[in-house]
Amino acid sequence: MLSSAECSTWYAVFLTIYVAVVAVNLLSIVLFIKNSNLRTRAMYLVINLTVADMFVGGNATFFVVFYFLLYGCEPRNRLLIWEELPPILFVLTVTGLWFLLTSVTGIAVISLDRMHATFRPFRHRNIKNWAYGVTIAGVWTLSAMIVIPFPLIRLYGNLQQQWQLLFPWYLWLSYCCLCLIVICVSYTSIALKFWCGTHPPSHGAANRQRKLTVTLFIMTIVSLLLWLPFVVYTFVLRSGLVRFSFLTHLRLRFFFTLVYHTNSLVNPIIYTIRMPEFRRALLILFKRRQRQNAAIPLQAR
Repeated sequence: MLSSAECSTWYAVFLTIYVAVVAVNLLSIVLFIKNSNLRTRAMYLVINLTVADMFVGGNATFFVVFYFLLYGCEPRNRLLIWEELPPILFVLTVTGLWFLLTSVTGIAVISLDRMHATFRPFRHRNIKNWAYGVTIAGVWTLSAMIVIPFPLIRLYGNLQQQWQLLFPWYLWLSYCCLCLIVICVSYTSIALKFWCGTHPPSHGAANRQRKLTVTLFIMTIVSLLLWLPFVVYTFVLRSGLVRFSFLTHLRLRFFFTLVYHTNSLVNPIIYTIRMPEFRRALLILFKRRQRQNAAIPLQAR
């Protein structure tokens, strides 16, 4: 069994990562709100992804806190499965799966948007703002529909039937795999276009679009690397292809959960490194805070 020291270390690491996810994405949202030059049409989907990632971290923080309050570090001979979770943890599990799906769906939609901007640049420029609003609403709605079977089967299903227990997870995993396939196909097409296709004359708008595409491509590659281990592990676990001891299963679950949640932390870091406008807005915000903090003692005198 896990020792109390190891268990407490895991929970401390989880809380640190989740609080950092909320803080970093909340800061990004503030920057998007305060700087109109960041709220371009090309960034609408990125802003939506930032909101989804913030909810991922916030939901996971509450889950860890409530789980620790309910169970602490008491040794368990097996992990709780979703149909046995108490109501508060079950609700947080379902909402967590929803926010995670919204995040990966947002990345898939961004990849489709970049592919459209690459292959049909003139049509892409003529897309209306309301179309992005409808797309964002569709991302949240579709993700919610995928997780609906979890509460429906728990409330109205027969939990003694194995297929009913596995169906929500297979649906969730299949949808995740579909999003990952869309992402791979979209950016593979973009890469082939850049490397093998004819390049239009370079100008300011085209260069900005290309830099944004490369930035979002890097973000997507990092997301794939952080998502795939969790998806593969969950599929192997739910399908029963491999059996793990309790300790191995527990540590692997903690590790892969931590890895894919880290995805919601790295995106703002990539924005800061790759986007001069975002980096400039961040520096202005911190300099303004420093000037305000320096002025407080002078006013007190």
